[in-house]
Amino acid sequence: MEKELYPLFGVITTVITPFHEDGSIDFVSLRREIDAACKAGVGGFLVPCLASELPQLSAEERIQLTECVVDEAKGRAKVIAGIAADTQEGRIKNLKTYMALGVDGINALIPFTTREEYRSYIEEIDSYHPEFLCIQDADFNGPGMPVDFMAELFRDIPSFKVMKVETKNCGEKYIQLLRATDGKLNISSGWGNDQMIEAFDRGIHSIMPSGMFELFTGVYKLYAAGERERAKKLFFDILPIITFTRQGQSLNRKFHKRYLKAFGIFDTDVSREPVQFDEYDARYADELIERAKNIIAHLDEY
Repeated sequence: MEKELYPLFGVITTVITPFHEDGSIDFVSLRREIDAACKAGVGGFLVPCLASELPQLSAEERIQLTECVVDEAKGRAKVIAGIAADTQEGRIKNLKTYMALGVDGINALIPFTTREEYRSYIEEIDSYHPEFLCIQDADFNGPGMPVDFMAELFRDIPSFKVMKVETKNCGEKYIQLLRATDGKLNISSGWGNDQMIEAFDRGIHSIMPSGMFELFTGVYKLYAAGERERAKKLFFDILPIITFTRQGQSLNRKFHKRYLKAFGIFDTDVSREPVQFDEYDARYADELIERAKNIIAHLDEY
């Protein structure tokens, strides 16, 4: 099967869920988040996902969250729906629901067991003909799924066009996947965004971070325009902020809530999940947010 590279480039932001003080979802703040990201030039959104505090959301809330993002992003950026569930039956149920809402793509995070079983899951998802399927290869302590198997699926499964790579030593895997698919598989990095410049040097097409829309898109726009040194300068200036967020998943989410509140996008930084975030974290986070504000105020100088 001949495929062309699917056009998904730049920054695909993972949606952070805003909550009111009472813990209910704040859809007004959510719309401001999506609008701010679109105005900054993101290429798409991934929702619902871990960044959305997925385990803390009911099935109905996940649908409401996705529906709101689809409505606000319509015509401005792609929306990729995460269909994560404990069973294939649950994944298919989510897929049907989100496709009915009008999402552009589907993100499948499926535990890898055997090639035969995994292929059967992907083939069933493909049978519903999403515009594109993004397979999430998440293995923070290992190599993830076999490259030759992913290349085989890319050749055989029509909707499989994008792959989100989150593995140990992911840099070499980007190159292996691109070589195995003649550069036609669209590759995105996830948790490896602290190596953004190197990742784009290796030929990937997008990154999937949370928040900091102007900063991440600023780096990408410079890099895509052939201004690598200027992109590197901006990236190095925001790297201390990214490094702080890489201490853990819950701290990452909490920081971005605080960041979005500081920019007037969220009304609160309330989390449903328990977060270890003490006065030292808060002080340093606020200092980093001030750093971000200063960099944004001088973006034209890069």
